[in-house]
Amino acid sequence: MFELNTAISNLDELQRSDLDPYDAVYLGNMYCRLYEGNLLGRPMRLREAVHRVRDLGKRAYLTTYAAPRQDDLTAVRRALETGVEAGAVAVEVHGPGLLKIVRDEFPGLAAHLGSFANVYTDLGVETLKAFGAARLTPSHELTLDEIDQIARDSGVPLELAIHGKIPLGVSETCLLLHLEASWGVRCPDLCRQDVFLRKEDWGMKSVGTGVLSGRDVCMLEHLPRLVAGGHRHFRIEAVSEGPTYRRAVGAVYREALTRAFCGTYTVEDGWWEPLRTHTRLGFCDGFYFGRSGMDYVGGRSTPHDDSTEDE
Repeated sequence: MFELNTAISNLDELQRSDLDPYDAVYLGNMYCRLYEGNLLGRPMRLREAVHRVRDLGKRAYLTTYAAPRQDDLTAVRRALETGVEAGAVAVEVHGPGLLKIVRDEFPGLAAHLGSFANVYTDLGVETLKAFGAARLTPSHELTLDEIDQIARDSGVPLELAIHGKIPLGVSETCLLLHLEASWGVRCPDLCRQDVFLRKEDWGMKSVGTGVLSGRDVCMLEHLPRLVAGGHRHFRIEAVSEGPTYRRAVGAVYREALTRAFCGTYTVEDGWWEPLRTHTRLGFCDGFYFGRSGMDYVGGRSTPHDDSTEDE
């Protein structure tokens, strides 16, 4: 009826993660080649990771760098070759250059366009579809009404983030490297810290070369709306989270989506506790409802404890 997926950067996190709630996993870290154990630069570990995902009965996808440079292409091609040989069935790319490489050199690999591809209109979708895109993640700044219209007009499956810290931007340089001396933490461990940029009630999370929303996008109360819009592919954004988060949040949404697709949907009070436990700054709905990105729109005015607002 639907697909629920997530992302995992390295083999260690994969081995420690319970993937029971998920149908598919994106392997690799799209932000930085130096991320600890990044599968995109380690073919042997990537091969093992793909085999492990497939042995669990899940679909193995690859991701690629959000902002690849010329000298990244050799490593990306090697990762694609390894993934295909091991049995990966799709790859996430973020621009026309890598989309062309996938189409021309790996025609058996489905190409998914990620959020940094900046897809805002049905015309953009049609152009990317002509280049071989099989699935797209619309820009996170779009509202649900705009997303629904793109889905209807283009006929291309869209993948929507339904929980987690959504990616907002990517940088060529790491914003955390200057903190090595003062923190006593060196690369590649820096970006595995929980680093939040905060001012009053505003906040974002930094992963060094990437900036994410500080609050967790939470669409738990709006799943019937997504189902009615014809959407079938959903992501738990957990690339910056640990195995406990991935398991607890995934389990809630697995049950919730199953009920939503069966037409018997009610939000269970017990679902909120694991979500509250694993959020630092609380919940929001991103830009899905045309708000600022920090607001939460739902039947519950305060779906999280106020204590989560504290440092």
